[in-house]
Parts: sequence; structure tokens; C-alpha cells
Amino acid sequence: MKLSPRQAEALRAVEKGLVFPDLVREDDGWHARWRGTGEDNPWIDECVRSANLTPLSADAEDQRHETLHDAWLLALRSRTGLVRWDDAECAAFAAELREWHCGAEEDVAARKGIVFRFEAGGDGFRVASAAPRGRRALRALGQAAFVFGPLRGMRRRDAGTIAVELSRSEAESFLRSGARELVDAGYSVEGCDIAAKVVAEAEMRPAETPEGGRSDDAQSLKVKILVDGEPVDAEEIRFLLDQKSSLVFFRDRWVEIDRAELREALRALERGDGRTLSVNEAVAFASGIGAIGAVELASVRAHGWLRGLLNELKGGKDLLGAEMAAGPSAALYQALRPYQRRGVAWMRFLTDHGFGALLADDMGLGKTVQTIGWMLGQAERRPFLVVAPLTLLPNWRHELARFAPGLRVYVHQGGSRQLPMGFLRTVAESDVVITSYSLLVRDHHILRDTEWGGIVLDEAQAIKNPDTQAARAVRALGVRRRVALTGTPIENSVADVWSVEEFLNPTFLGDRKSFAERFVKPIAADERSAAGARLRRALEPFVLRRLKDDAEIAGELGPKREVKEYCALSDRQRADYEAALEDYRAGERRQGDVFALLTRLKLICDGDGKTDRLVELLEEIFAAGESALVFTQYAKVGAKIRSVLAERFGREFPFLHGGLDARSREAEIARFCGEEGPSAFVLSLRAGGFGLNLTKATHVVHFDRWWNPAVENQATDRAHRIGQTKTVFVHSFITEGTLEERVDEMLERKSRVAGSLVASGEAFLRSMAPEQFDQVVSLASPASPASHQKMRP
Repeated sequence: MKLSPRQAEALRAVEKGLVFPDLVREDDGWHARWRGTGEDNPWIDECVRSANLTPLSADAEDQRHETLHDAWLLALRSRTGLVRWDDAECAAFAAELREWHCGAEEDVAARKGIVFRFEAGGDGFRVASAAPRGRRALRALGQAAFVFGPLRGMRRRDAGTIAVELSRSEAESFLRSGARELVDAGYSVEGCDIAAKVVAEAEMRPAETPEGGRSDDAQSLKVKILVDGEPVDAEEIRFLLDQKSSLVFFRDRWVEIDRAELREALRALERGDGRTLSVNEAVAFASGIGAIGAVELASVRAHGWLRGLLNELKGGKDLLGAEMAAGPSAALYQALRPYQRRGVAWMRFLTDHGFGALLADDMGLGKTVQTIGWMLGQAERRPFLVVAPLTLLPNWRHELARFAPGLRVYVHQGGSRQLPMGFLRTVAESDVVITSYSLLVRDHHILRDTEWGGIVLDEAQAIKNPDTQAARAVRALGVRRRVALTGTPIENSVADVWSVEEFLNPTFLGDRKSFAERFVKPIAADERSAAGARLRRALEPFVLRRLKDDAEIAGELGPKREVKEYCALSDRQRADYEAALEDYRAGERRQGDVFALLTRLKLICDGDGKTDRLVELLEEIFAAGESALVFTQYAKVGAKIRSVLAERFGREFPFLHGGLDARSREAEIARFCGEEGPSAFVLSLRAGGFGLNLTKATHVVHFDRWWNPAVENQATDRAHRIGQTKTVFVHSFITEGTLEERVDEMLERKSRVAGSLVASGEAFLRSMAPEQFDQVVSLASPASPASHQKMRP
């Protein structure tokens, strides 16, 4: 519940103890009330009274008491505060209370004029104040001794000053708590800002080799410790620690030093000075996140090639990617948008310098095609390994075939995969090997023995937990060129970043425990903390994230973008598909049988593979705070989708189909449009293909295909219409190796057949010759090494 300003003010007064009990006359009699020392605030009575209520409070007003004082004290803890007593006695008692608390209020006001000043000099410590004038000021000064005991010894030093000498332990107590308690009591305190900061400075130079030369990679670390801005050596730190006190006499002045920081500083000098750093550790230091124990790193200086590399890293994202205009990537270069070209050049720059790249572009901005561009731009001739969730393997296969047809691709998946000698032979004949995270773990023994030209992790949040088998397996591969793709770089907390970066740039973020202490905990406590700013600055060169609504991106995307989502059949679906074909071929092949077969095959395609991919897609869409329309031809498929989504996301989603009456239809539409936050709306294509304005959605999913572009576009226009201010992403689900893929290829080809589809939908399939129809509906076997093509020169 949000508090009003007056309620919040009352709570602060109660917390500081700036309240007192009173007895006041009201319309219905005398009441025991709690009041504040300042401006009257009725919420103070409410706060104190509610905190003191007990099971006996309800009967307090009806109890008989021996004295007025007893009745008043119990009424202070009752629900109404009503005091049932003689009017004259109550009036006299109220006058006594008024005299008492007026004096207290005067004392509080007088405290504001008293300023205590802490002084530390060569002769010791003291607390001084201007000599008070007037009875109230003298009484307020005397009350200060009840807050900090040593103030009882204050004596006049001259005509205008009083002071008390403090021992070192008393001075420590004053700095540690006494000064704060005096301020809380209403006094002013000055001169306590004598805390000395302990920080470190680092300098890195190329390390010396055993032969006396300079290393091209390793850096030698020089550590300098500063106390209160002045350099100290290990011997001086030991001397300060030997004083057994946080108050020390340092360079002709008294300062307060955190002894734990001093111990860490000594440890940093003893362990860190002169040690050799890897390139990643050196870059971490230069980025401001290098660890020198628990000592704050105030500045870092780099020399030679490292300084030049750091300058290049800071400007790496501004690369234009002109180097893609020639060689194997020339054709793809023409197909990429400008922001995608910049992404490819950025990945190439980092990996050429031995760093890993985390491409975290928003969903739909083409992370896959940028990665393919990066592969094509490499001079490396060893195969690339792509690891992705099982549902995304078909997408990778098709995107590679589309944008890099010269690359030989092997999908290592399923029971027919090559093991183990066949695998080595097949990989030797491949340019790209695609596999899943589960097989990365299961077949790790053969994957780790292959020399990979580079590795790509798609949906890299799969390794956000560093203790999983997949995370450990991928780190153990030791591949030099590393790229990770994700649309959600941080899913739950900043801790997710460590595991991915430990794969991309080992040791850059330090060990897991120190990362948690230095970044996870302070950022969790305050997202705007200095630790968060430091981490963002350090990661900036290695993480590229563009959003769909960024000004430069939105202008390049256009109002609508088509995305094909390829899905694989499960073993059960394959068996059902083959059985449907056998039943059809064993029959008489009447016209009606063709339609029945098409329906049966399409329903089989709408099974596990598509629903798994839909769930993953919606997880990304919801994480981005967006909504989606999910269209299907079949009401029973829509019902299944709704059930799967409810189980996964723990809530019901609206579902529009032809079986709803007008009132129910309007209710489902209103539910989607009015629901706060991201959502999904499942619609039958016919029921939701016209007459609706659903611009809340920025994603449209065609779960199955009508094969009539006019009908599908009409459905898409429920979101892509007047009033839509963002790019609409249209996801067409296609089950690979089935009639869905072949019909989609026909739609892609600009031919007479494709033109007839616009008007006729599935009718053209029923008019095909039997041999041609069999070819369209037949089931292709899973991709095999035999389909490899040679890489273009």
C-alpha cells in the first residue's frame, strides 16, 4: 500500500522517537493521544496506537481504575483512547501534561542551535561547542550527556567555547556511533569526515620472457596502494595495523581507517604486485573490474599494444563492415541490412583479437544471419560448431542453405548420427556442424577431440547456470573463436552473465565467488549502484544489444517482417505421417481422399515440434514485454495450444473460434485487449481473420498454413494495420521434410503455380497428377551428410 506524505512523515517521527503522550478534550470527552514534537500530525496517534493494541485493548474503556493516571495510561493503548473520568480532574491533569511537554518541546528546539565539533590534532582528540546562552540552551546541552556520556566532562576553555578531551577509545566511539546518535537527538555535529579511503592503482606492462625479451600476450601487474590519497608501502601498512585502532596518526594528521581494508591492501601488495596476467585479465583490469583482493581499484594504466587494443575495443561497435564486400561473403553482404553488417564486423573484430562476442540483439533482428556472415568472413578452414536448442536445429539448417548454400552442413542429431569414427570422417568433410545442448553433453567425448574453427552458442542462456553439464561441457571444448547469441542476456539476475562470459572470455569477470561479492550482491541491493555502472562499462565492448524500437533499427526494419520458423517432426509424428501415407496409397485415391489426407497430414504436423517451438518463441516475446496472435485453421489445435500454454505459463489465454456466440466472442477480444502486460491470443483463422483490430500484438504466428496468401495476410492485418506504431513480426511455422515445406517452396518461387495459389488455396494440390502429388506429400528423411555441398572459394 502506498503511503501519503503525511503518513510517511508520521512513521519517520515515530521511528526517531519524536513523540509524547497527551490528554486532550474532544467532542465526545477526554482522549489519551500520541503527539509529535513538531507540527501536529494525526497519523502519529494512529501509528503508535495500532502498534500497541493487544487482545485486552477492546475492553480498556469499560474497566474501572483506581486513579486517573491508570485510566490515562491504559487509554493510550486502547482503540479509541477515550478516558472516562471526572471532567475537572482531567482538565487539571491535561494542564500538568501541557507544562511538561512544552518544556520538552522547548529543549528539542534549543538542541538545533547547539553544534558539536570533533577535533583531532597532534595533541589528541576533543569535542567542542560554542558556550550556550540561556536556560533552555544550558538544559539542552546537559541533555546531550545522556546521549554521549563523555560530554559530561565539558568545561569552559575560553569566553566563547566549551570542550571535553577524549581518549582514543572515546574518540572511536564518538565517530562510530555517538555523533550519529547526537544528530538523531536533534543536535548538529561537524568535523567527523576524517575517514581515509584505501584504494589501489594498477599499471600493466608487457611481461618479460625467460629469454629477457617482452611477451606479446602476458602483462606484468604493478600495484600501488594509496591511503587518503598518498602512496604507502607494505611496511607502513603493517605499522598502521600494529596500532590496533581505526584512529591512527598518519602523515601529521589523525585519520580513521577501515582496518579490514588495510589488511586487504597488504594482501594485495604481497600477492598481486608483479604477478603475470593473461590478456583477458589485463583487459578486465583496464576496464575497471580487475580484482585486487577486496580493495577498490581507483585507476589503471596500460602501455604498448594493450593500450592500443583497449582504444580499438572502445570503438569496435562503430566498424562499418566494408571488409565483407568481397570474398565468400559478397552475396550475403548485399542481403544484410546496415545494422546487421555492423554486427558481423563487430563479431569478426573481437574474435580476430582472441575475444568472445555476445550478440544480444532483440528477437527478430537476425542474429542467425549475422552469425552466418561472420562464418563466411573467416579465413579459418576448420569446421564451425553450432550448438542450439533442439527446436532451433531446423532453422539453422534452412538459414545456412538460404544464405550460405556453398557451406557443407552436417546436423549431428538423432539415432542416425555418426559415431564415433564416422563422426570424425563426416566432420572432416563439413564446414558447419549443428548439434543440440543435450548431445553436446552426451557426445562430448568425440566433440572435444575435434579441432573447431569456431563455436556458436544459440540461445546461450541455456548455460546461465555454470554448474550444469552443458555449461561445463562447452567450457571444456577450448575453442579459440567464440560467439554466443541470446535475446535475453539477463533472465533472472546479473549472475546469469558470469557463466556466459566465462565461456566467451575466461577469467575476464574473475572467479564466480568474487564476482558475486563485487557485483551480484551490490546490484541486487541497488540497481543504480556504482558496481552496476562499472560492470556495464566493462562488458560494453563484448556485448552488442540492439532493440527493435531503437531509432536507427526501426527505420531499417520497415512496418512488417516475415520470419520462417522451421520445426522438426518427433519420432512419433514421423510414424504417424508414414502411416497416413500408407493408408492413402492403399486406398482407391478418390478426390475426397486427397482432402482427408491433407487434413490428416497437417494435423500431424501441428504436433509436438511446433508446440515446443511456440512455447520457446512466446517466452522470448513475453520477456520483451510484447504480445502475440497465434492463428490456426483448426479449433481442436487451438484448444490444444491453449492448454499447453496454460500449463507452461500458469494462466489461461483467450481463444477465439467459430463455436463462440457473439457475446463470448466480444468477451475474449476485450480480455486480450484489456489485459495488462504481455499476452497471447489464440485464434481460428476463419473466426479471427477479419473485422478485428488487435494492434496490441507485435507478433503474428501462423501455426499452420492455409496456403492462400490473401487469407493469411488478412489475418496478419489484425495486428499490422492503422494504429500499429511498431514493426510487426510474422512467424510462419513450417515442419521440415513434409508437404508444408514443399508447398512453402512453391509459394516462394515466382511461377504460374504460385500465382494460382493466391486464389485457390489447397485446391491446386487436389488437381495435381498422382505422381506429382505423391512427391509433394512424401516424407523426406532427416538431413544427412550426403547432402553436403562444397564451400565456395
